[in-house]
Amino acid sequence: MIRVDKPGGWSDHGRGLTAARGFTLVELVVVMSIVGIIAVYAGAKWQGDLSFYSKADQLVNDIRRAQALAMSKGGHTIRSVASDSYQIQDAAGTAVDPQPTVLDRVQIGGFSITFDGRGDPGAANQDVQLTQEGQTVTIRVVGNTGAVVRL
Repeated sequence: MIRVDKPGGWSDHGRGLTAARGFTLVELVVVMSIVGIIAVYAGAKWQGDLSFYSKADQLVNDIRRAQALAMSKGGHTIRSVASDSYQIQDAAGTAVDPQPTVLDRVQIGGFSITFDGRGDPGAANQDVQLTQEGQTVTIRVVGNTGAVVRL
């Protein structure tokens, strides 16, 4: 049997007129719109989580920076200076950077970690907690080794 497409999307397969299979442009646009709305909502939630964890990673990197400065120039301390900021100081207590580092909308638990010339923070583990909108991250500086890990 020869297939002949009729105007209007109808085909004759020898058994009468039947509707051609497929999706209309309107159906595709509606589905793509729904998928787009879901993607925007999920992306915003995901981006918010990434922003908080990237701030935690920034603090981890700054703790490692304080440790590296201590090993190259003598003892250095990193400490909180407000509920949302911290600063690196040299052995004399002078700030390394002119302004404290501020983690916007993140609460930082009070902390002070001093590294000696070998990068050793002392015998005890030292924890720093960051909190934002019910999420909490703990950063631990392991005693005697100076390893910095995000828990």
